[in-house]
Amino acid sequence: MKTRLLLIAMLTISLANAQQISEVKLKTREFGLKKAKKETKKVFIKSFNIYYEVYKEAVDYKNGYNGTRGKKVGSATARAAVGLDGVQKDDIQEKTDLLYKEFVNDFTSKGYEIITADEASKIETFEGWEKATGPFVRESELPGVLTCVPNGYSYLFKNRSKVSKKLNQIFKGLKTPVISKELDNALVIDVNVYIMFSEIASKGFNLGSLDKVAKVKINTNLRLANNYTVQSPKEPTKLGVFGSIGIKGAMTSKNITSSVDVVYGKAKIAASAIGQYNGGIKKSIEIQGVMKKDKIRAYQKQQTVVPTSFSNNYQQIGGMTLVTVENRFSKNATWIKVDSKKYAEGLYNASSAFLKANTEEILDKVN
Repeated sequence: MKTRLLLIAMLTISLANAQQISEVKLKTREFGLKKAKKETKKVFIKSFNIYYEVYKEAVDYKNGYNGTRGKKVGSATARAAVGLDGVQKDDIQEKTDLLYKEFVNDFTSKGYEIITADEASKIETFEGWEKATGPFVRESELPGVLTCVPNGYSYLFKNRSKVSKKLNQIFKGLKTPVISKELDNALVIDVNVYIMFSEIASKGFNLGSLDKVAKVKINTNLRLANNYTVQSPKEPTKLGVFGSIGIKGAMTSKNITSSVDVVYGKAKIAASAIGQYNGGIKKSIEIQGVMKKDKIRAYQKQQTVVPTSFSNNYQQIGGMTLVTVENRFSKNATWIKVDSKKYAEGLYNASSAFLKANTEEILDKVN
């Protein structure tokens, strides 16, 4: 504990004249990892993912309806979007490569051997899997979020377009304790770091039909996120020649957590691990000096028409009242100019502090 606090203090001092990051407060869970102390000196980095958000979009929709006494209420849609202008992939790649190099060095300096993807591909679990090797930047499964793969790092993945000779391997490959066992009880590590800059703010108290305003608010706050729900507009499901189906204004949600996870061995019962470590943070690590906190809003009020003898909003034809109601739409898109070097430096500072705090905890258990 004292060593970790000293590390954080030294890091804060070193950044005093550059970018500041908030304090790293780990939130960890661990059991049985000390059993690996005399068992293994091998590490397999199953995943090393540095995610960074560059675009966010949100939408709200109020459905139109017919009220009493001829009242007509039109629909309203509000959409807000915010993106980062200026981030260069080469700057992100450089810092990601450095983070990976430091992470590996933390283990090799303690006498650990890194198991390569080529070696791991020989075990039964990874039969039929394919290998990808960095450096490259690609889109992640999260809308508006990219992921960077370090130079010199390779990972294994299941190509779902090909059918495995043994179908049960598709499911077996998801069981990390099995992988550890097949790699002679090596420490199997998964790294996921999320650098986010947006948060969809609560719209506040909604009075249902009395609240006739579609509204969206996105707050900007650059940080290494702890636990966060990523929301994005849900696209309609395509049905081929039958068109598409979907609910207007629907949002998708996916929970993310920045973490360093370690699994050691496989217990004799079921597929549980002999030892395990999960390292997250109690609160997000905020990154200052790159972009200011701001609020991006979009709103649109539903049009309400109540035909009366004094209104020009309707026509009477053949004793029928015809009312034209406008369906309103608004969009507010904002692009925030950022310095790519500063953004990459902020990503590195927060990620490095997070990873080093976790590797220190892990190595303290297994050495």
